Amino acid sequence: MNLKWTLLLIAAVASNAGAQDRASERMSKMEQRHAFVTRFAGEPKSSVAFARSYDFEPLGRHTVLLYESMNRAYLVEIEDFCPDLPTAMAIGVENQTSRLSAKFDALRIGGRSCQILEIRPVDVKAMKAAQKSQREAAKAAKTSD
Repeated sequence: MNLKWTLLLIAAVASNAGAQDRASERMSKMEQRHAFVTRFAGEPKSSVAFARSYDFEPLGRHTVLLYESMNRAYLVEIEDFCPDLPTAMAIGVENQTSRLSAKFDALRIGGRSCQILEIRPVDVKAMKAAQKSQREAAKAAKTSD
């Protein structure tokens, strides 16, 4: 193998390793965020009133924070054969009524229909207050250094 091909092979391996590190870091941040959001999630509900999807935040391979509005969100767990969730740019909600139901409704992710297994209402107001507190504490810590 000549030097050119050896260098290309080394560059490809290094690039792949860097991509894996970034993916691993992204998953770690999602897991931390999942743990944070779970603190503000209520008990699982079989169904909840749901008019439309406003926004979403993937929190791992099987969990998404699904916003109905700026102040109303649900921690939704989906079945585990939808691997595109962590990198999804868009999702759709497949429900037939003005309710979102565990075991009956699904999220459309990357062309797949992913059944909803669990729905937990999130206290968005308390979550945002805790986030604000964390930001202020971090800012105060920076200024005292």
